[in-house]
Amino acid sequence: MRSMVPIAPAIVGLLLPSAISFTIPSPQQVLHSLAEQDNNLCPLPSKITPPDDGLTSPLKYLQDDSLRTRQADRLSRAVQVPTTVNDFMTDPYDEGFAPFIEFQQLLRSLFPLTHSHARVDHINRLGLVFTLNGTNTSLKPLLFMAHQDVVPINDPSDWTHPPFAGHFDGEWLWGRGASDCKNVLIGLLSVIEDLLSQDWLPARSVVLAFGFDEESHGFLGAGSISQFLEEKYGPDSFEFILDEGGMGLEVVGGDGVNDGVVYALPGVGEKGALDIVLNLDVTGGHSSVPPPHTGIGIMSEIIYELERQDLFIPVLHDGHPSRKMLECQVRHSPDNVEPWLASALQSSDHVSLAAKVAASRGEKVRFTLQTSQAADVFVGGVKSNALPEKISAIVNYRVALHQTPKAVIDRAVRIIGPIVEKHNLTWTAFPTTGEYEKASPNHLTVTLLNEPLNPAPVSPTDIDTDAVWARFAGVTRSVFESVPSLKGKKVVVSGDIMTGNTDTRFYWNLTRNIYRWSPSRVGGTYNIHTVDERISIDVHLEAMALYYDLIRAFDVAYARTEVARDL
Repeated sequence: MRSMVPIAPAIVGLLLPSAISFTIPSPQQVLHSLAEQDNNLCPLPSKITPPDDGLTSPLKYLQDDSLRTRQADRLSRAVQVPTTVNDFMTDPYDEGFAPFIEFQQLLRSLFPLTHSHARVDHINRLGLVFTLNGTNTSLKPLLFMAHQDVVPINDPSDWTHPPFAGHFDGEWLWGRGASDCKNVLIGLLSVIEDLLSQDWLPARSVVLAFGFDEESHGFLGAGSISQFLEEKYGPDSFEFILDEGGMGLEVVGGDGVNDGVVYALPGVGEKGALDIVLNLDVTGGHSSVPPPHTGIGIMSEIIYELERQDLFIPVLHDGHPSRKMLECQVRHSPDNVEPWLASALQSSDHVSLAAKVAASRGEKVRFTLQTSQAADVFVGGVKSNALPEKISAIVNYRVALHQTPKAVIDRAVRIIGPIVEKHNLTWTAFPTTGEYEKASPNHLTVTLLNEPLNPAPVSPTDIDTDAVWARFAGVTRSVFESVPSLKGKKVVVSGDIMTGNTDTRFYWNLTRNIYRWSPSRVGGTYNIHTVDERISIDVHLEAMALYYDLIRAFDVAYARTEVARDL
């Protein structure tokens, strides 16, 4: 290898042209130049405003203190009903679902116009489908989703305010479900109630679908509702589906009043998922005469090796929604992205690109690009002086877009097999129903908790080829460029990927345009699934403004050529 000898400063001066004749551009200048040259890089759809339908402006939600107070009361009362679910509630008539009856009674009292004007179907007892029929049956309906259930509480004493008190402090609404996702459910019903109070008669049908076990995989609720909707309307029958989720609204750059660019990031895809269950049966006995490795030690070794070997890596391929988001930032926020990003996005080395982006952007971005693995449950042993006989663990995976559940399963088999052999165990790996055998001593059984889920199809986000996305994005621009909190900042709408899963997993057949998005500003919601969950009431009202104008703007027939670009 050649040694690198520093060049003396005096020689450098002789070798380089003078500063007058030649100036080396900065990385940010290069980014600006690239952004200006490529008008096809992340063009913006023109803003879409609702038709002249005689309805009031959605900005009233953000300007009328009486509406703000009413909405805080509605959401507070919804949070006060503890509609919790766990992974073992598999019967809609289970007594654990009793609070859902109370919750639905509350909805009837809060939204009388919606219940009197809409057809209300109860699917699998507790699933709710509200249908407001439009006058033009040639227009595909809109489908808005949310779920009634919330995750359980561990220790209520850890909370600043009791988790089911629905405490409102004038700015924040506190409690389990305040931001996941009774805010969405109450917001949607409030918008419909408001529209009906103005004698609104839709041309395009609007459907609201509310499952009741999304937090435990959704099979009872959304699984049943999706079948009902497909039987009623057929496949590919909805204009779009909007559910919870997404990355909200993020401001990039700027520290002044009108600086920075807002990135609206609906989830246009989501990762796959599976849970691997490990059950180990070993011979017990008195702990004073132990084997070299107890069952807990063996199971620990399995978990350790799963976390050590053949680790998952990020990949950022051309069709990944995060690529579009990064391209948009290069185009619209060139001063606030990594200097190397524009050139890196030109590379065909999708692995190196992903690794560099993940290292720069952190774990939140990394796990949009790679499969995640988390050992979440570990149970074993009954007494300090008795050897454990039955040990179990559950490992959760969220499968990246470039992989499949089968690849995850095959990896598990490769890693676990040698450990089984090392400890002279027998094992059954992912048996079918007919292969399952009763547990025997010194035997490991590896199964799946539920049917594995493939990564979702990615919804289109090209404004030139998909009129639905172009219109959705145009309405989003119009609404959020007018809300007071964002002070007129430019809004760029770009899809992203969900690392978790929503009830839309059951709805893929109903439309290719599925958007998973709770449109909240960063810092407007906190602590989903944990202590002190809360939402800013203003963020809740801003989401309602979007729902209101989406319904109005799509309540017409439109053609692709009507949607223009803003370069």
